[in-house]
Amino acid sequence: MALADRDFPGRIILPLLTLGGIALWMNYYGFLGKRPRSKVLFWSRAGRLIKKYLGPDYVEKEKALAEVHDAKEDYFSQLPDDVLSSILAHLTVVDAARTSILSRRWKYRFASMPTLQFRCLDMFGIKPYNHTCCPYYQQKFLKGVNQLLQLYTGRKVTHVKMTFCFGRQFSSEFDQWMHSISRLGVERLYLSFDCGINYPIHNSNPIRNSDKLFKFSLELLSQASSLKHLLLYHCVVQSSIGVRLKSLRTLTLLGVLLESDQLERIFSSCLNLNLLELCYCKLPYKLWISGTVTSVVFFACGGLEEIDLWAANLHSFECNFFSKVRFYFSFVPMLENVMIDLKGATAMPYIFGDFARDLPAQVKSLTVKASQSQIEYFPIKTQMFRNLRELTLVLVFTHDFDIVNISPILGVCPLLQYLDVVQSRTTRDGSGSDIRPPLSPTYHTELKEVTFGGFRGSGAEIEFAVYILRSALVLERMFLSPCFTCYSGSGTWEKTRGVSLDERKRNSIEQELHGQAISRNAVVIIQ
Repeated sequence: MALADRDFPGRIILPLLTLGGIALWMNYYGFLGKRPRSKVLFWSRAGRLIKKYLGPDYVEKEKALAEVHDAKEDYFSQLPDDVLSSILAHLTVVDAARTSILSRRWKYRFASMPTLQFRCLDMFGIKPYNHTCCPYYQQKFLKGVNQLLQLYTGRKVTHVKMTFCFGRQFSSEFDQWMHSISRLGVERLYLSFDCGINYPIHNSNPIRNSDKLFKFSLELLSQASSLKHLLLYHCVVQSSIGVRLKSLRTLTLLGVLLESDQLERIFSSCLNLNLLELCYCKLPYKLWISGTVTSVVFFACGGLEEIDLWAANLHSFECNFFSKVRFYFSFVPMLENVMIDLKGATAMPYIFGDFARDLPAQVKSLTVKASQSQIEYFPIKTQMFRNLRELTLVLVFTHDFDIVNISPILGVCPLLQYLDVVQSRTTRDGSGSDIRPPLSPTYHTELKEVTFGGFRGSGAEIEFAVYILRSALVLERMFLSPCFTCYSGSGTWEKTRGVSLDERKRNSIEQELHGQAISRNAVVIIQ
């Protein structure tokens, strides 16, 4: 090993002493002669990370051994290298450096970390609710991180995560950071310009004090040839006409302010962008989606009223907005999967009216999320979904909604093969047929599988199930379950367990559904 490589860990520790404070480090080393406080502290901060590898019993056993039987063998340090590396990957640089006093094996392991995490508040022990570092700490943090990044030059660092709560007054120092990061071969870069734990969620104006936001220019990444994934939080994103980020594949913007034409310029800069996510952002009145993107996600963004899609490779489009937004599918020949969640009483008539009419014919999968106030305006007559193969209806907090009212959808989806109905709350326990004549089935020749989540066996729910059994000529399976997998936004589905059906209720449901299926291959599964 070259002398420079042997000295590398020692050169790393010096700037860390600056970052963490000399007094803090003396405190840790001062206890080595009395009792291994370092091990106890390490278990409290990082020990939980190995539970998924070895289980909670192993963790508790080793913790007890570390505290009571010091003289015995250190089993923790005998963990496989990949487990130790995984633990370090979840720690900030300062916390990772503290592991060097655990044993010989841990001494310099942190120096080869492929992931670097810096958080200004953590460096100096500041409580998260303060949300800011004083200018003295800010300057100290900037210098220390810059020194550390320079020392890592020539070594492979795949992921860098930085969280700092200062703005434009340190733009020159930040430019040095980006220059150093560009030389590390970083593939994932997370930059948060706010020390708050939670991003702000405001219906009409997600961004507060926008005039004080840090202005981040993509030009700073012009030399980051290996960067594939970029996440920016709480800033103003600026692009440059001359920038060409050929390696960038995914871009996530959280709590970001996008001014007019900025998104279009970003598309022109990111030549091979596949995934674009915009969450809790303040957007201009109208946006044009173009470029090479294959998947676009809008979640809880404000200000936008129109979206025009001009993306030749777009395959998946997902949107969640606080108000009605008009969509123009100008050129999306590859679009197949759409998820839409709009707020307001006019959302459902629009989705099953003009939106359905304008939806490209090649779209095969549609997910619609609706709440109690919206479902009351569920349209009886809808536009035809001529080529739709999969339909998911997520009904949220629909206490009194009569599920039978969605039955006309089957008639406007002639090629539908998979229907997934999700209710986060059950329908009323009325019989359904007591307030109207039984439904006349509309024969469906393609429907193969139906899933009904949040099923409690109410009269209206059973009537809807019977209607499907009598309508679907080639039905193979129907799943009825009190559990449901609810769409929570931004590509996330959360499984929730409902109240289980008792044996008596289950038998009653089976009797009511027995012999109702028109398809000889139909199987009803009650979970």
